[in-house]
Amino acid sequence: FTPGGQSPLCIPPCGHRAGARGPCARALVAMEGDNRVQVFARARPLRCHESAVATPCVETDRAARAVSVRSDVDSRPSQGHAAEARSFAFDAVYGAETTQSEVYEQVGSPVLRECMKGFNGAILAYGQTGSGKTHSLLNHGQGSDETGLLPRLVAGLFVHIATDVMNSYEVEAAAMQVYNEQVDDLLHPDRDTGSGFALHVQNGGSVPGLTWVRCQKPETLLNAFYYARSNLVYAETKMNKASSRSHAVFQMRIAKYPRASPPSEGGETATQQVERTSARLSVVDLAGSERVKKSCVEGAQLKEALAINKSLLVFGNVVSALAAKRAHVPFRESKLTRILDGSLGGNCKTSLLVCLSPAAEHAAETLSTLEFASRAMKVEVDAKVNREVVEVTGSQLLQDLCGNFENMVVAALREEIDLARRRVASTEARLGDEMKE
Repeated sequence: FTPGGQSPLCIPPCGHRAGARGPCARALVAMEGDNRVQVFARARPLRCHESAVATPCVETDRAARAVSVRSDVDSRPSQGHAAEARSFAFDAVYGAETTQSEVYEQVGSPVLRECMKGFNGAILAYGQTGSGKTHSLLNHGQGSDETGLLPRLVAGLFVHIATDVMNSYEVEAAAMQVYNEQVDDLLHPDRDTGSGFALHVQNGGSVPGLTWVRCQKPETLLNAFYYARSNLVYAETKMNKASSRSHAVFQMRIAKYPRASPPSEGGETATQQVERTSARLSVVDLAGSERVKKSCVEGAQLKEALAINKSLLVFGNVVSALAAKRAHVPFRESKLTRILDGSLGGNCKTSLLVCLSPAAEHAAETLSTLEFASRAMKVEVDAKVNREVVEVTGSQLLQDLCGNFENMVVAALREEIDLARRRVASTEARLGDEMKE
């Protein structure tokens, strides 16, 4: 996600400085206090051809955290009709003017922080095709302002690791897609020869044989996800020039354990027992539902659309069953829902971002999306910190000490840079005052 070799750490993971009491801090408090799926709604701007022929059917009120949909925007006051409106309240809502950074602050950053404590986390984007899901999650953009949630999560993860001198971390990455009800490994090294396709999904969402890549640097993690995204299936339809034809799942495994002093006896072969926390963070870009009459697809794309719509129907049934606390939840009826088994209504801190099209011609689909989102707010979660006791060797402890030294050097350099910047700013201000006098 870093075109031109640009360093990923230039991506600001959050728009507020450390310790600031902004929306990021408020969202964190909300996630810790609510044992349910957190739901957010985002309406994209009208496109040029849409704004020329129609009035927006969606209105957002960030202060009230509400979205209103008018299903009769074509009515004229002179005809004696008033536009019907339905309102929905969520944990936060975003209009066309909302920045990618603001979305990350409330949707992405709180989930990442929970993962750093040892909770599993999941961020899902849901909505009709062309509503802005992939832009919100995966976009790398021409500058940091347009960077999506996933690259910001990577940057935020490694910023946290670099500043935590008390713990060591192990980070791994995996990626897969659900294409025509088949699970494919997007990082398999032998994809070109036909390996990594049609994987099996076990109960709880685990996928045996899925490729996991060890990532010690943010560049490695970003490049892995960039390569995975290049293997996704896209196609142009009447509704979307780059329509996702599969559900994309990006995952990170984050293990944390405290740094320890080298053993006094035994050297590199000695072992110590330490408590380790582990978390799995999933970012899911769900393919958009589409009406075949509108997208005008046929042939292979028609088959893809039918598979997408079927899996999303099962996904909706799963959410409805969880919201109603039914005894039977149909996770096994779709590969998508089997993968999401561990992310919905279980041991996971889950955030759902529903993306909306404001165009009047899509008012019915927008209304359906918001009704789904309202049901998702009733899904309860039961997230717990994943802890286990592991043995660490002396050689690993020595590596930790080296890493600790590097972190201290980096921290010292940052302090020197900050001090130099403050001195420069002070000097510039003083010179400016003298020139005015």
